Amino acid sequence: MASSELIEALQALAHERKIDEFYLIERLEQSLAKSYERILDLEWDARVTIDRQTGKIYVYELVPVGEPDEETGEYAEFEERDVTPDDVSRIAAQNAKGVIASIVREAGRQSIYEEFSGRVGDLVTGTVLQGTPDFTIIKIRDGVEAELPHYDAKRNPGERNERPANEHYRHNQRLKVLIIDVRDPNSDAPRLRGEQARPAIIVSRTHPDLIRRLFEIEVPEIYEGVVEIKSVAREP
Repeated sequence: MASSELIEALQALAHERKIDEFYLIERLEQSLAKSYERILDLEWDARVTIDRQTGKIYVYELVPVGEPDEETGEYAEFEERDVTPDDVSRIAAQNAKGVIASIVREAGRQSIYEEFSGRVGDLVTGTVLQGTPDFTIIKIRDGVEAELPHYDAKRNPGERNERPANEHYRHNQRLKVLIIDVRDPNSDAPRLRGEQARPAIIVSRTHPDLIRRLFEIEVPEIYEGVVEIKSVAREP
């Protein structure tokens, strides 16, 4: 892939996925720098720049200048030495696929978070896509999936169980579920096992508010506030 073709592909993807073009290029530069450090077996860190107009790629090795700080051992100044390889575009094209895929996933999760984080407590209808021993994946709409967890708390401490013990689901079954959480992709909190590969939306079939929301649908007086549910006690 020629340099100009790479930049055109990045611009087209940024427009299609509604991702900031410059953010996409900066992420690619950072990833390429790590790759070239390994490929070129550089002694020092690398810096990569991509010309925003032509797509031409430059690779520099950051060679320290002077003496390191006595306390931290770090250098304050660096000299950029051009180490751009002849096949720089080919390596960049190979690297770009993984970087772009990662950014698209992150952008998708961020978009879902922005849309659904304000809908915690809402009742939604979904379709069962697949099940595992630990959770069921439910399709909320095209491109949006939710996780109904039913982990064994003894084997997986810290995980949730939001499925009634007497319920088992089949493929394409329609379910009403309550949104109880939406994972924030930018959170610094410790992540659960495999969380990045799991849907961002978490739903429940055991939460007491599920009954409250169902009553609001079936009883107009409750929805309109004429009749108020003070509390809900439920054996799921």
